[in-house]
Amino acid sequence: MIKTTLALLIPFIGLTAKANDDVNTTKQKIIQLASQHKGQGDPDFLIQNSLEPLVKQLLELSPQPPVVERLPLLHGVWKQVWGPYDYRNDDRGVDPELGVNEIYQYIFPDGYYYNVSPLYKNGNLEKIRIGLLRGKYKLESSNPNALKVRFTKYPGYKGRPKGMNIWDLAPLAETKQLPKDKKTTIVPTIIVRLFFGGGYLNEVYTDEDLRITYGDNNKYFKTPYLYIMTKVK
Repeated sequence: MIKTTLALLIPFIGLTAKANDDVNTTKQKIIQLASQHKGQGDPDFLIQNSLEPLVKQLLELSPQPPVVERLPLLHGVWKQVWGPYDYRNDDRGVDPELGVNEIYQYIFPDGYYYNVSPLYKNGNLEKIRIGLLRGKYKLESSNPNALKVRFTKYPGYKGRPKGMNIWDLAPLAETKQLPKDKKTTIVPTIIVRLFFGGGYLNEVYTDEDLRITYGDNNKYFKTPYLYIMTKVK
């Protein structure tokens, strides 16, 4: 009986292992391709168009449950491998003042998240400010994969924080405990709402390592923009 059960299980185990290998291989292809284009704009959609077939393949290999079931996986810090690099224009270009190698999203279980990134005045790497754009999110009933986002405030921290990562400023900004050794600025809420507005994060894929999202219906992007992000551990 035991031998018969093992004989039946071995093919299943083999299929499961192959499926996992296929998922991991596709994930690595996505990350590698996105990494090759880190910091690059995409005015002709060539980069996004090259990534989307791999995203489709990944979703076929690993179908996703509704985002409400994936929320615990979303919580934490994510580093942008590839995505939008300019929030001033809708030309899918690159903001010369944005530190493209250090763009993070810090998602909290309490329904808010921060976009964290360095900003360099006139591209001068010595004149740095850490931007902390806060968004409040909630589940969107009409789309099982969407989070509806409304931006609420935008603190800025002048300089780099000593002894911590730049994303560590997010929970400090939330509790109004940003380090006092540097000058901080707070953009008024009404200006943040007028300037940034809000939109949707269409969370198409999430696991412990990789997050793939489309930002759409955003004030600044007329066409959904693909985000490829990896978990910071």
